Amino acid sequence: MNPADADRWKSAVLDEVFAALAASEQLHECLVFKGARVLNIRLGGGRQSLDLDSNLAASFVKKYSEREGQRAFLEEHIARAIHRHFERLEPVRYELTNLRVRSQSTKDHPMGWEAFVVRMNVNDLTTNVKALPAQEIDVASPEELLQTSVSLLDVGGHQVYAYTLERIGGEKLRAFLSSLPTYRRKLKKPGEAVRVNDLYDLARIRRARPLDEVEFWMSVAKEFHVACQSRFIDCQGVATFQEQWEVTRKTFEATAPKDIQFAEAEATLQEVVKFLETRKILPFAFALPD
Repeated sequence: MNPADADRWKSAVLDEVFAALAASEQLHECLVFKGARVLNIRLGGGRQSLDLDSNLAASFVKKYSEREGQRAFLEEHIARAIHRHFERLEPVRYELTNLRVRSQSTKDHPMGWEAFVVRMNVNDLTTNVKALPAQEIDVASPEELLQTSVSLLDVGGHQVYAYTLERIGGEKLRAFLSSLPTYRRKLKKPGEAVRVNDLYDLARIRRARPLDEVEFWMSVAKEFHVACQSRFIDCQGVATFQEQWEVTRKTFEATAPKDIQFAEAEATLQEVVKFLETRKILPFAFALPD
């Protein structure tokens, strides 16, 4: 299986996994979904996504305060939901052969924010291809949320709790900043690739919701502020976003989908930041706790 076919296969499997989790009553109050797959549903289409992102619900963490209890619950009910969903497909195509929920050590993150990674292996009964790529679901710790942060979303005929378009917009801004060198130094965390897909997705959101929709973008602004506050991310304005901007440009042009050019993504960012500054959302800074 060549890389392009492997990516399409992974995306198709994750579509079914998402539907499986949505159908589980036990997981309904446990997980809040976010990321590109949720954004694609909110916008009615979009870029291929090769992962499934979620947060633990605060109510679940309160009920299961011990991490091992959380891990065991997730492993049992995620595996059960996927097995049940795969068996109900007509014809049956996929077989879950292994699923493990791995607890992220707090050593992996200076603030101990990561929670779990769900790693699974799936066989495709319609092909003889062996060693199919493994799938992963990220399950992060709960975050501070506003009333505009979460709403119900239909997935495969069932409803899940998922980030709203307003929250996703704020998250995209926050996530991009989190990958830049200044923030990585602040947390003493190793560097990572600049998150250019967040700029791409921000431009997608702006296409769907122009900046003259002031109420919507004010909600995005508030979500951005609370998201940055929860992760101690500072922002002085457009200069903060444009740290190592030439690296961002080259990475965007090399890796982002081609239906949005870098010039549009750059203009979108500048206009959104100007909106934030005009509404006195920026600048802000949040000191790390002692």
